[in-house]
Amino acid sequence: MLFSLNEEKRIDMRFYNSYFIGNCVYIILILLCSQRIVAQTILVDENMSDWNNIPEYAQESAGDFGNGELDIERIKIYDDDRFIYFLLELNSEILLQQSNDLSLFIDTDNNSNTGVELEGIGYELQFIFGDREGDVYLDGVASISSYDVGLVSAPTVTSDFFEIKMDKNSEIKGKKLFSSDTLAFFFRTQVSGGDLAPNNPSNFFYTLKNSKSTFNSFIHLDRETEFDLRFLSYNVYRDYLFNLEARDSFRRIFQFIEPDIIGLQEVYDNSGADAAFLIKEFLGGQWYSGDVGNDNLLVSRYPILKQKAIKGNAAYLVKIDNISFQNVLMIVAHPPCCSNDQGRQDEIDAFMAFLRESKEGREFNIAEDTPIVIVGDMNLVGLNQQVKTLLTGDIINEVEYGQDFTPDWDGTALEDAKPFNPGLPTTFTWYNENSSFGAGRLDYIVYTGSVLELGTSYSLHSKTLPQEFLDTTFLQGDDTYEASDHLPLVADFRLKNATNIEIDSEKSQSIRLHQNYPNPFNPLTKISYSVDKLSHIELVVTNSIGQSVSTLVNSIQQSGNYTVNFDASGLSSGIYTYLLKVDGFKISKTMTLVR
Repeated sequence: MLFSLNEEKRIDMRFYNSYFIGNCVYIILILLCSQRIVAQTILVDENMSDWNNIPEYAQESAGDFGNGELDIERIKIYDDDRFIYFLLELNSEILLQQSNDLSLFIDTDNNSNTGVELEGIGYELQFIFGDREGDVYLDGVASISSYDVGLVSAPTVTSDFFEIKMDKNSEIKGKKLFSSDTLAFFFRTQVSGGDLAPNNPSNFFYTLKNSKSTFNSFIHLDRETEFDLRFLSYNVYRDYLFNLEARDSFRRIFQFIEPDIIGLQEVYDNSGADAAFLIKEFLGGQWYSGDVGNDNLLVSRYPILKQKAIKGNAAYLVKIDNISFQNVLMIVAHPPCCSNDQGRQDEIDAFMAFLRESKEGREFNIAEDTPIVIVGDMNLVGLNQQVKTLLTGDIINEVEYGQDFTPDWDGTALEDAKPFNPGLPTTFTWYNENSSFGAGRLDYIVYTGSVLELGTSYSLHSKTLPQEFLDTTFLQGDDTYEASDHLPLVADFRLKNATNIEIDSEKSQSIRLHQNYPNPFNPLTKISYSVDKLSHIELVVTNSIGQSVSTLVNSIQQSGNYTVNFDASGLSSGIYTYLLKVDGFKISKTMTLVR
């Protein structure tokens, strides 16, 4: 949904930041060879630690904001071969995308005689953060949104620091915006006599480094081990999952992700049973559903033992029946949007209190060390206190919801998976080019880190995936954009203390077996796989009782990506398994033949 922001200023954002330091989760990347030195990586992830070795752009004077209310205390800048990054530290907390008078001006061609003259530079780009719009001056003036220049900022909640990313390869009306290896810039408040940083912009210049970005590397999004459980959180935009116009996009997305447990939000007019039926159509196999009467559904490969509505949100106890896991307490949440800070805080208080009660022998009465995973579109676009409550159990309305508590079993805060966008240094989960609001992180997956180990995680944004990657997956570039304004949020978990399990994670990461497409099919489908070295390959199809019905590949193959056709003519309807063997290592998936 479209979101709005509120300008109220509350708790110290540095407390909020402390819970994220050390917890940023990197997308698994296999680095490609390069003769250039790899740059220091800047991640737009609400964590300033990766800026520690970056010098200040200019020394700022404290308290020099004159008649304004906002003092710019520190600015830093960095770049790689794809992006330009800014770090902005302020004297007080604001919402960057609303209700502030902060602007950024950039002389993109290092020529004070072009663009618009101001403070001794000639700026080609002005962006007004509180208005979520800007202007570019290249052969005239063009109005822009954040999407036109790849501008992404974090966090989306109130803060006294912000990370900002821009695409240095941006083009406006066919003209490259950043045309020089040197630029000048400044931030300014629009209040007469307000703050300016740096104080003398014409005395400072930044030379682009153009160092190799690690995010140009090959993207690997498979499970790290075959024992990982894959969780998916997905706001499907007002039942759009069930709309025939979006069916193919959703099908490709779900078949690519291959989730085990799915938390859905914004399902208002369809039931949990409807959702499970559709997921079975997409993925085959048996699916269970949970539905407490609001828009937060659960669809799972595993049975659901208990369920309960918690105001507008839902709790589910899932029975995991395999040797490497156990039961999981799931909360699927969708608190109120936009400027409704009070309603959002109230609902987060409520489901965190439910979690406390379940841990203490009431409500679901879960056993000690039961894994807990909270997912959903949290709509965290206002006060950062709501993030604090979600992670630390700091309940605001203690009269109604009881005392604060530490939500993890070891007496610590929950951990924030904070999945990255594949191939990007960002963590946004909401993206809508038709909105004035820029991309932001509204959706969360948080978990008990004392008992769960995070594996692969990502926020799937298909629009920026390389074409060579898309070609191996059957995904299309616009799939996530066509399906919803929220991105599918994925996290794999395994138990930290699982025993008697031999995991060959190195081998499992070196091969990939994709979901067949189309699926279901009749009678033709394609199966794709990839290997990273010369290997003996077998690809076999079996029926429901394990009998081989077709051997598609049995040969030695070089490293690379492969696609084979499977013709099921002569076979009856049903679920079939295709098994890939690579030098003795096995991966299998199922597919559905429908006559």
